[in-house]
Amino acid sequence: MNEKEVITSSVNNFANAITKIDNKVVFVEKALQNETLKIKIIKDYKNYQIANITKIIKPNKNRIKPVCKYYDKCGGCVFLHTTNDEELSIKENYIKELFKDYKVNNIIKTNEYNYRNKVILHVKNNKIGLYRKGTNELVKIDTCYLLKDQINDVIGILKTIDLKDLKEIMIRTNENKDIMIKTIGTIKNVDILKILKINNLKSLYQNDKLIYGDPYIIENINNIKYTIYPDAFFQVNKEGMIKLYDLNRKYAKKGNKLLDLYCGTGTIGIYLSDLYKDVFGIEINKDSIKNAELNKKLNNIKSINFMCGDASNIKEKYDTIIVDPPRAGLSKKVIDKILEIKPEKIIYTSCNPNTLKRDIKLLECNYSVKEITPVNMFPKTEHIECVALLIHK
Repeated sequence: MNEKEVITSSVNNFANAITKIDNKVVFVEKALQNETLKIKIIKDYKNYQIANITKIIKPNKNRIKPVCKYYDKCGGCVFLHTTNDEELSIKENYIKELFKDYKVNNIIKTNEYNYRNKVILHVKNNKIGLYRKGTNELVKIDTCYLLKDQINDVIGILKTIDLKDLKEIMIRTNENKDIMIKTIGTIKNVDILKILKINNLKSLYQNDKLIYGDPYIIENINNIKYTIYPDAFFQVNKEGMIKLYDLNRKYAKKGNKLLDLYCGTGTIGIYLSDLYKDVFGIEINKDSIKNAELNKKLNNIKSINFMCGDASNIKEKYDTIIVDPPRAGLSKKVIDKILEIKPEKIIYTSCNPNTLKRDIKLLECNYSVKEITPVNMFPKTEHIECVALLIHK
């Protein structure tokens, strides 16, 4: 299709600006509102089209030059072409429009660069990098602006070893700049010696076997110690994690009994354990529960207990329930169980605003939404975290 000149209107959280051609909606990738552009249609669907920019005629005042040379190849970031304030505004407006029937607070911001404490790198043809979004096509990288500096340093060293027998490399770090590495595939002995020289290397796994150092690294958050195993879930943005947990703390206040559904390694339950006489966490993943028990012991917390099982297998009554489900949201079974338990308040942390909205609708028969607060946990990407406070009617 030939190029078309358009003027864009609003922007969604995927950094696609909206325009129309012949009364058909067109999403223009990496565009801002009120820009005059030449575009080319790259995908044509029944109800809409997707286009990319071929020429910027009149840019938005908030358009900036992306700092990353892989921006047009990788696809992991979608907001590198605009200011942090504009990204926050776009995301906040998106959440306010999605939840227009509720009170939505201003978005909470976090550091826009060098915040990720974990990365999974892929290896193909002896090259290391990230997959282009939505594909298995490798984009070879030297550095990523979202990663902690010490992880980028490790990437530089890994590029010097023989990668041909590797498929994947995971790197984690913490506030002390300790390094954990896990490889999928085989490393030659000569290359293991190179890796062992990495500054602050604390843990090296080959496949699922620990071949050097400690089985975990430790992150300290407000004087609470959390163990992090290679496959354990832990928030990749520590600053964002603290702000998210403090928001949960503000909503939780004090009470007698707290239930933490989808408790994972027990991080949020332990963080709130001083507010309640009795805290109970349930998680279906056995390894996560083992991790949670270790975290409990490490911090000498007596008031919290954990169980491995389905989140719907709860029979006791609780003052407060906190939930942080996967992107699919709460199952109907879990929602029915929550409605049966009738807690005074529900604190719902969501990584998917759309499933949060769906689940709120199902809980509204007995609960009122007091407020929703978006948190920019993953700057420069399309992702938005939200915390909703629901009170029993």
